[in-house]
Amino acid sequence: LIITILVKHDGILFSNAFHINGRHRTAAATARCRAVLSSRTQIFSKVENEETSTDDNKTSSTMTLNLVAETAITSNLAPMTNNDKSLHDFFALPQSAELLMRGSKNNQIQELESIGADLLKEYHKSCGRVNALPPTSDDRFFDVTTSGVKFPGLEIMSVATIGVKITNQDLPGYEFVLIRDSTYAQGNRLFVWFFNKVTGKDKDINKDEPSSSTSSLNSIRVVRAENNMISFESNANLSIQVQFPAFLMKAIPGASKEKSEKTGGDSLRKVLEDDCPVALEAFRQEYVRW
Repeated sequence: LIITILVKHDGILFSNAFHINGRHRTAAATARCRAVLSSRTQIFSKVENEETSTDDNKTSSTMTLNLVAETAITSNLAPMTNNDKSLHDFFALPQSAELLMRGSKNNQIQELESIGADLLKEYHKSCGRVNALPPTSDDRFFDVTTSGVKFPGLEIMSVATIGVKITNQDLPGYEFVLIRDSTYAQGNRLFVWFFNKVTGKDKDINKDEPSSSTSSLNSIRVVRAENNMISFESNANLSIQVQFPAFLMKAIPGASKEKSEKTGGDSLRKVLEDDCPVALEAFRQEYVRW
């Protein structure tokens, strides 16, 4: 059985999977958002049942809950460049894309220098999944580390690997595609050991099995305005699939598919709406200074 518990803390969303009877899966969401259950909102629900046989010929059901959030955020206005510098030049600067990934929590950004065949394969699949433009040889890859929940002696960190593409049309833009994500713990060695035991991170994971059921695309584009002004627009979407045993449905009074998906989607959307404006404003201010 797989039990996924979603937690929200200080606006950060992430998930942990606990395994029973030898099987496990760990899932976490992006530098922007992680899967969640707040202390005041429980969002378990049944979306589909899959009958599976156990060793003793008994059957159990697995529920899949789909959480989806979309948002569009527009920055304040900025003057259009009127000299030799162009918007394309600014978007091509190495640090420009990083500004948009730092978010409101000043995430740690590390560009990946060595790109293996497995990562490229995952990137191709992720682009197709979210209808992003096909990968090119000029795309860049980053690990974005976000500090999650902090406990006395223990801090849960989330790492999202993101592919970044510059879209060069009349006006430049970006596409940020989530490729994969993971969580890890740091702090007291005993607490870290316990975290790894509970989440199954102390055991070998089947590499053919996805470590996350999260997909995300954030598209950044330039919008023309009057008087030679422009703004920057972010169109972000996040989709998370959560699996858990069917018997948990009976333990939650009043739970329903519609209510659960709405509550979960609203929680994810709030994180996007809290994070994207901060990133866009930092990007806009850097553009104005440039």
